[in-house]
Amino acid sequence: SNGDNAEYRELIVAARMLFEVGNIAGGVIPYGLTSDQFDILEYDAKLWEAVKKAIDLLAFGDNSKKRLSEKLRQRGFDREISEDAAEYVEKLGLVDEKRQIRHLVSQLVSKGFGKSRVKQELIRKGISREVIEEELDELLDEVDFDENLEKLLRKKVNFSLMTNDADGRKYREKVVSAMFRYGYSPADVREKLREMME
Repeated sequence: SNGDNAEYRELIVAARMLFEVGNIAGGVIPYGLTSDQFDILEYDAKLWEAVKKAIDLLAFGDNSKKRLSEKLRQRGFDREISEDAAEYVEKLGLVDEKRQIRHLVSQLVSKGFGKSRVKQELIRKGISREVIEEELDELLDEVDFDENLEKLLRKKVNFSLMTNDADGRKYREKVVSAMFRYGYSPADVREKLREMME
């Protein structure tokens, strides 16, 4: 109310959001609000809708904060609300990128991916660069990529085609390119092929 006109609005927010607005009318219901407090509550009501949707999305599987924000935008929430909602659920402990990165690295390594591909996939999945920098090296130190490359080559390569003629060299380069897409350096792949063919 501004004294002459009044408007009734029903806004649904989380209790902690309501208390964050500040001292509102000493417990009198309905609460008297300043226009600034009303603006905050109006924003919080939109935020709460996005938070509920974010929690629904997380019920279907882990998401990074960035990926969650993108999914909220795809569902019609604006950028600021989406980012704030993702931040809010992270503070609630529902988004844990350090836990997610351990799980994702394990999955990616089991697919045979090399270091560079693992890092690309983590970035693609929205894991923050800070978490990648903090966690990835230690997680990758536990992986024997040389052994993984050998397993992958045994699974994917027809060694009978690795001849010394033009067709054999062409096939070898095709293999090197394929392994590069898996995240292994061409030099490492060529070295491993030589070793395996001795």
